[in-house]
Amino acid sequence: MKLGKLLWTSGSILINITIGIYIYLSSKAPLNPIERHNYVNENWDIYGMHWKVEFLFMTFIAIGALYFAFNLKKISWTIITVGQLILLSTYPIMLGGYENTSFALSQMANQIATVVFVFGNLIFLGGLLKLYLSDNYLKKWLKWTAVMLSGITFFTFLITYIGIIDWKQALMVGPLINVLYFINAYYGMKIKVG
Repeated sequence: MKLGKLLWTSGSILINITIGIYIYLSSKAPLNPIERHNYVNENWDIYGMHWKVEFLFMTFIAIGALYFAFNLKKISWTIITVGQLILLSTYPIMLGGYENTSFALSQMANQIATVVFVFGNLIFLGGLLKLYLSDNYLKKWLKWTAVMLSGITFFTFLITYIGIIDWKQALMVGPLINVLYFINAYYGMKIKVG
């Protein structure tokens, strides 16, 4: 298996593990924003390492997407790559904006990271929607499942980005994105390159 395919596939599987860990960590943190800020700093070893690992897995996905973009020369893979590169820029903001910073500074970092994250996902999911609409590798039921999941999540991030719903409401589609990542991993194994 080519390294690009391996990175796309493994990154798409492993990112689900970090998403699960983040959900668990979030459930332990206080709801009050100031208390939450203090809690994250008190437990920075866990939060910082988690975001570094997630950064690594998202980089795997970006490298895999870049590999497909260069080799398959399809606009959908270029869009996916651009979205993934935008998403990668959220991690330095989080890693630099939370540890030992004031509450106000961490709130600003959080708002910047959220806007970048929503926009990056909007582009990434739009690329996936285009990819799966023209797919020839998956069985029809799986192709249309991927189209439906990428369409719903793309629309959700679109209405979040333009301000119709907020970020907390958008999180409701999280499980759909988890399933989509597994389909992406499977797709990475099926796709034929060069």
